[in-house]
Amino acid sequence: MGPRAPCVLIPGGGGPAAICAIRSLRRSGFAGRIVASDPDPLSPGLLLADAAAVLPPSAEPSFWPRALELIDREGVKVVLPTSGFDTQVYADHADELARHGVIAAMSSAAAIRLAGDKWLWHEAVHDRLPLPLCRLAPDEPPAWPCFVKPRSGKGTRGARTCRDRKDLAECLAAHPDLLLQELLPGAEYSVDVLSDMKGRALCAIPRERLQIRDGITTRGRVRHEPEIQQLCLDMANLLGLRGPSCHQLKRDAGGRPKFLEVNPRIGGASIFSTLAGADLITLTIELALGRPVTVPDFREITVVRLHDEMLVNDGSEPRSP
Repeated sequence: MGPRAPCVLIPGGGGPAAICAIRSLRRSGFAGRIVASDPDPLSPGLLLADAAAVLPPSAEPSFWPRALELIDREGVKVVLPTSGFDTQVYADHADELARHGVIAAMSSAAAIRLAGDKWLWHEAVHDRLPLPLCRLAPDEPPAWPCFVKPRSGKGTRGARTCRDRKDLAECLAAHPDLLLQELLPGAEYSVDVLSDMKGRALCAIPRERLQIRDGITTRGRVRHEPEIQQLCLDMANLLGLRGPSCHQLKRDAGGRPKFLEVNPRIGGASIFSTLAGADLITLTIELALGRPVTVPDFREITVVRLHDEMLVNDGSEPRSP
C-alpha cells in the first residue's frame, strides 16, 4: 500500500468477512484508517477498527443517511463489500458515493441483486457453466434425496438435505420459497475471486472446506485446483463482477465441480487466502484507487480456525477506538 493510504469503511462488523478484512489489512501493514460499522454495539469488528459506529440495520430508512454521515465525518474514501446485508445498499448508492469522493469497491447493484436471487442467478447462467439440477418449489425435486435452500438468504439458514416428501413438507412450512437441488456428495470449495474495477477477473484461490459451522469454513485447505479456478474466473467474467467475490462449488458423484452460489462480496474465510500469500483485500483497495497491481501466486496451506476473546470495558459496551 502506497504512502497515500485511504480511510476505508468495513460494514457488517459483526460478520466473519469484516473481521477477515480488518485482520488482512493489519497483516499487510495498511497505513490508512479502518472504520467499521454494525447494528450491534458489541460486534467484534468495531473493537478491531480505528473508529467505529453503530448504524441501524440496512433495511431501515434511517440507515443510508446515517451511513453517509459516518462516511463524511470520518473521511472514508473506499467502501469494501463485507456485509451480506449492507453491500446492496452501498452499490445502489454508488453514484451518490462518487459525488462524495468515495469509491464503492464492489460489483454493480444489478449484479449483486442477480446473485442474491439464487433462482434468477441459476436461470441466467445454468446453460453457460456447470450447476446442479434445480427446481423451484412447488415443483418436484430433480431426484431424491435432494438439497433445499431458500431462494434468498445468508449462510446455511433454511438449508438442509431432504430424504423424502415428509422432510420437504417440513422445510416448505418454514420456507415456502425454496430451491430444490440435485444432491452433490463430493468435496466442497469456497473460492476467493478478485476482479478489477472494469469487471475483468484476475485470480481465483480455492480452499477445500474440511469443516463448516454455520456456513463458515473453520478448517480448510488452500489448494491449486486449475479447473475450479478457471470456472470461477469464467463465472466472474460472465456476471461482470468487480472487486472481491466468493464462489461456492461442490463436486457431483462423478467428481465434476458445480456452482452452488456466488456472493459478490468478501468471503467469511478470506483470511485463508491472505495466509496463503494473496492478500486480496489490500489488492481490492489498490484497484479501487486505480493503482497498478501484481496479483501474487499463492501457496498450498491448511488452516484451522479457533475462537478468540476480546475484553470489553465493563462487559456492556465496546471501547471507543
